[in-house]
Amino acid sequence: MRRKTLFAATLAAAAVLGAGSATTGQAAAAASAPRGAVATFEGKKTDLSGGWGAAKACGVWQNSVNCFRTTAELDRKATQVYADRTAAGIRARCSSPLELGEHIDLRPNGRILRFYDRGSWQNLTRYNFNNKTSSYRTGACTAHLAENLGGEGNWYPGNTGPNHYERAMSSRWNDRVSSIKID
Repeated sequence: MRRKTLFAATLAAAAVLGAGSATTGQAAAAASAPRGAVATFEGKKTDLSGGWGAAKACGVWQNSVNCFRTTAELDRKATQVYADRTAAGIRARCSSPLELGEHIDLRPNGRILRFYDRGSWQNLTRYNFNNKTSSYRTGACTAHLAENLGGEGNWYPGNTGPNHYERAMSSRWNDRVSSIKID
């Protein structure tokens, strides 16, 4: 009887230790995984949640994020991406992007983040842009700007219809947007 009890105790301990090491392995893998969007900047991959470095303009498409030192470089990339799209990809994209600016007037000394595709909520934490929007320009499509992740909470009360430029966010909305969606 004593042998059965000892064997059962050994099995239980092994199961607990095995589960612990699996959990530890999963935690280590999660800790090393990128927390934000992985962008290409000057040929190298970078996790935007850790900052943008020398990049000043980033574009977000369904399958990629690309960052550049200037908006002119981003414009050239957008032209190339649009030319390479299939008919289905073109329908998923607005003909001009939603552009978020880190400073008022979309000033060139601040960062610019552009979204080209419609359909789902984009959380700005992935791009190190959460609560950092001070100005915006909608593209040819209606956009929604929400104060919380996933479109939750209040939506920006100003004009977010097509082709609208908001030089400065309305009262109490500067640096308050956490997620966006393009219809």
